[in-house]
Amino acid sequence: MQHRIVVLLILVLLFLLSCAAPPKAAKDETAVVAPRPSRLALTLKVASIDLFGLGRRIEKKDIEKFSALLKKEQVEILAVQGITRYPNVKTRVDFISELAASADMRRAFGETIDISGQQRGNAVFSMYPILSNVTKEFDVPSSFLESALQVTVDAGVRDVRIVSTRFPEKTTSRDVTSCVQTLRGLQKESESPFVAAGNLPVQRSSREQGAFTDVRSAMVTDPGKAMTSRMWYVPGELFKVLSARTVKTDLGTLTVAEFGLYQRSQP
Repeated sequence: MQHRIVVLLILVLLFLLSCAAPPKAAKDETAVVAPRPSRLALTLKVASIDLFGLGRRIEKKDIEKFSALLKKEQVEILAVQGITRYPNVKTRVDFISELAASADMRRAFGETIDISGQQRGNAVFSMYPILSNVTKEFDVPSSFLESALQVTVDAGVRDVRIVSTRFPEKTTSRDVTSCVQTLRGLQKESESPFVAAGNLPVQRSSREQGAFTDVRSAMVTDPGKAMTSRMWYVPGELFKVLSARTVKTDLGTLTVAEFGLYQRSQP
């Protein structure tokens, strides 16, 4: 009888202990899920050159030599500023069509002014398909009606927007601000990676007005005045500059930057 009472007491004690056990923590529905790390999906080599101050006629041999250099540098997208062409004059080599054929690249030309058949403007050449292009004029006084040519390129991983532009040679600080804001307006039109190339101002304050970053930050040595065509971009977790440098050519100094396009890793 006594033995049964002891057993009964033990069972009662165990029951009470199980009832007193703390409940399992409820699942926190508000917990923040950490973003998946990004991985490098594609590298993209973008180059830029300004022909405005070349001061001589460009011949076919110049274009062939320049094309060979582009292939050696593995340039996939090229922005060119300050182009002068005579598309209807058979005795003059057309830089646009000749380089596109020689380098086997697609092309887009943004005319800024036409003076009796002499066209001036900017261009973008691409190994990737060109989806669209638009020319945006600057709202500042200018002798040659300088503007910005924006080209959208299908880079496979995602679209990339490239702007080839020349700011007017003689401008006030207010004019420079206006031009930078024009670029900023183009950049805000889409979330696609954005790169602008041309005779962009050196001053840090100018690009910061548009939240741009200079690719010079990725250069080992400062190119100084040799960098006649500068390159700005908008950095982000999925778009970064990996390296940048300048290359001397017979047509001027070529700025070459390698960008990384990233994707979110799968969970």
